[in-house]
Amino acid sequence: MPGKTSHPLSAIAPPTILTAPQLHPNHKEIDHHVISYLVNTWEWPSEKAKQGFISWKLSEVVLFMFSTGNTTRVQLACELLLLGFLMDDWFDNNTFETNTALVSRLNALLTSPSTFSPETNIETMHTTLFRRILAATTPSLPEAPTAILTTYMHMLACHCDVSRGEATSFREYLVFREVDVGMPICRELLYWTEDLALTNEDKKLLAPLERVANYHVSILNDIFSFDREWKAAETLGQGAVLVNGVRILADEAAVSVGTAKRLCFAFVRAWEVEFKRMVDETLEGVGGMEGERLQRAVVGIERRMSGAEAFSWRTKRYL
Repeated sequence: MPGKTSHPLSAIAPPTILTAPQLHPNHKEIDHHVISYLVNTWEWPSEKAKQGFISWKLSEVVLFMFSTGNTTRVQLACELLLLGFLMDDWFDNNTFETNTALVSRLNALLTSPSTFSPETNIETMHTTLFRRILAATTPSLPEAPTAILTTYMHMLACHCDVSRGEATSFREYLVFREVDVGMPICRELLYWTEDLALTNEDKKLLAPLERVANYHVSILNDIFSFDREWKAAETLGQGAVLVNGVRILADEAAVSVGTAKRLCFAFVRAWEVEFKRMVDETLEGVGGMEGERLQRAVVGIERRMSGAEAFSWRTKRYL
């Protein structure tokens, strides 16, 4: 995997059993459009911050995860998730009160997009993007755009959760982290970009697989981002809360951070084995159109897992 052999974490990472992901065939065009738009539209605190954003190649996480999706919708998904990345850093540098006020404004945009009047650059960017996504409906998934934006707002709202950082057990943390790291929105984006209409029964069958995949991506992200988040918490000083599974596990098991990272990697690989077992059970004896839908879905879910990892080894964001 490109970038893995030279990465500081490569020495403690067991091999994955997931299928290696591929970038979207139009990845260069999508990346150029999205990065150019964000670089020229976002209000950057410094030239260093802008150049750092460019060097992180954040679009690759989307282009790996949704590599077989409709190009237009994948581009919109890329814009939305990269805007979410920028918002994540913006929240980290602002007060709880400021964050809460902005989320309230953006919720008003989601509720009444046709009458909302943006007052800041961030609001303008969200207004434009929300309207473009809401216009990108498909006959088979008419409610998908609204579901996507609703889960996006749930992700942003995690930064305004008074209980953020209060999870004391690994289990509690996993439940919180699913939304915080954006897994529900990735689920909605997968089916939207693939134009994959699932029945309620399909979704019920896939829910356990989605949960395992969410845990996998969440804790994998925590391993790679731990050092960066630790430094940020140190900079903020007393009272800063490091919301990270590595820290939770280190505290709960009374082990060092290094050992906790190894344990987290072990969990990640164990979830891969569990995922493969659950896929076999889910697809066993299922045929016809239902089998085809479920097969496409489980391949997409696995690609979210492997794609997130491929991006993590390649990006400079966490180094």
